Amino acid sequence: MTEASSPTAAETGESHLPPQPDTPAAQDWAADAVRDLTDRLNAARSYDEAAGLLDEVLEPTEGLLAGLEDFFEAAAKTAKAAERQDGFDLYHDLQSAALTLRRLGEDLHVAVDRMHALAVPRRRSWQEAVADYYATAPSAPSHSAPAPPPAGPSPGRTR
Repeated sequence: MTEASSPTAAETGESHLPPQPDTPAAQDWAADAVRDLTDRLNAARSYDEAAGLLDEVLEPTEGLLAGLEDFFEAAAKTAKAAERQDGFDLYHDLQSAALTLRRLGEDLHVAVDRMHALAVPRRRSWQEAVADYYATAPSAPSHSAPAPPPAGPSPGRTR
């Protein structure tokens, strides 16, 4: 390796890939990844950064939620393949979980945009501006009603 090049993940021993199945590290890999994502969200310094992390979960085709939906559908197919009553019952439970995740994704389909929007100051409506103006404007001087005209002829006038 030359001084101009940086070490690769293989050279440093670091890997962002899951460990091999059936190893102790593989059992905790997914939970650790979700905890890491949560920690990154808690440490986000802006709404835009938080929106990016939210997108990692909610992106409809490649996000974590879509991946979990696929996972439960695959588990449902595996249970159904047993061709036993308890396998069919489990199939329906797992399909229900996949459907719940799909609906959750549909319910939150604009959450990323809404998180981005939190970074932009909200514009006040004209009604709010008028209400604020009158709430903070100095009170107008009170004008008393003019005195009523005298009932008789004005003094000093002649006909």
